[in-house]
Amino acid sequence: MEQSASKIDVKIILVGKGESKAEIFRHFAPITVNTITNKMPILGRVNRLNNNTVCILAQIFVRTEKGRTKFTQGDIALLPLNGSICIFLKDSTSIRPMNLIGKIVSNLEILENSGRGDAITIKKV
Repeated sequence: MEQSASKIDVKIILVGKGESKAEIFRHFAPITVNTITNKMPILGRVNRLNNNTVCILAQIFVRTEKGRTKFTQGDIALLPLNGSICIFLKDSTSIRPMNLIGKIVSNLEILENSGRGDAITIKKV
């Protein structure tokens, strides 16, 4: 994958199940993305919200930045309320505004098959 000043390639590794590739974009939410990339690798456990969102409690505390509530399949966002990184498995609407940071570009199905408590790692390629 090609790196640029705005785009950051990342791997999302679901331990024992496989990995997905994603792209995070600085211009979506610059402060949020800088905070996340400085903290990588992020290690955590999967939490599922219904069947449409995978969340990782990442303890990344920033303010709402270009907040939005509508997301499409594969979007990656940060929930400032509790510092969680959320990956949308289906088109969804959030009650709280979130900071869009990127998109899954391959193997979303691995995350769809994740279960509560699965170990997950997010790191730069």
